Amino acid sequence: MRIAGAVLAAMLLAACSASTPVSPVESATKENLGLMTSLPILWSGNDAFAALADGEEVQPHWAVATLDRAYRIDPLDALSPEALQRTDVLLLAQPRVLAPAENVALDEWVRAGGRVLLLADPKLVGDYDFPLGDPRRPMDTAMLSPILARWGLELLHDPAAARLRTVSLGEAEMAVADGGSFRLTPADGATCRLMLDALAASCAVGSGHVVLLADATLLEDPVGGEGSPAALRALLGMTRENGPESTRETAGTDR
Repeated sequence: MRIAGAVLAAMLLAACSASTPVSPVESATKENLGLMTSLPILWSGNDAFAALADGEEVQPHWAVATLDRAYRIDPLDALSPEALQRTDVLLLAQPRVLAPAENVALDEWVRAGGRVLLLADPKLVGDYDFPLGDPRRPMDTAMLSPILARWGLELLHDPAAARLRTVSLGEAEMAVADGGSFRLTPADGATCRLMLDALAASCAVGSGHVVLLADATLLEDPVGGEGSPAALRALLGMTRENGPESTRETAGTDR
C-alpha cells in the first residue's frame, strides 16, 4: 500500500509541476521542503485509484500547488540524518509516531539550525474512509510527546473547549476546529513562547527554530478556503524568524 501511495504522490506532484512550468532559474532558488504527513496531501484520502479507473479526475490538494510555487517538495517517509541534511525547511503535518532514532535525528538537526513547521492536532475532525489501523488513515491524535517534551512543550486537548473559530496570522486568516493547546514545560537548550491563546508556540531550539500549531484543520481541508494559501505561507514564514520574541507581533489574534 505504501508503494501505491508513493506512486500516486508522484503523479500528483508531476501534474502540479506540469500545470505550472518553472524556469531553471526559479527552480535553483527554491528551498527544499521536507514533508512528512499522515494526512492525504500528496495522495487522495478516498479511493483515488478507483476514481482513476472510473475516469474521474483526481484533484490535487490545494497545499501542493501552494508549496510547489516556493519550494521543491521532498516527501519523507522517515526522518534520517541523510534526509534532513538535504532539507532546508521541514513541514511535519500530523505525522505518524516517530521512532526513537527519528526523534534524535530531528532534535539534532533543529539544534544545528534547522527550521520546522509542526502541525500536531490532538483530535482530527475530518471524515476518512479507512478504518482504524489502516496505514492510509491519518493519525487521529498526534503522538509526539517525546520530541515535544525535549523542546519544552506538552500538547493538551480539552473536549469541553471544542469550537470552530478563526484566528489571524498577520493579514491571513485561518479556520480552527476543535484545536488543542500547548503548555510550557522545563527544557534544556530550548525556549518557547505560546501564541494565540496557547494554540501555537514558537520555540528557539539551539540554533534552530520550530513553529508549532495544535491543530491541523488547515491541511485537513483538501479544497482550501480563499485564505488558506496565505495562512500556510504565513506559518512557514514564521519559521524564518530567529526565535520566540521575533514572532510577538506576527501571530495575530484569536476570535
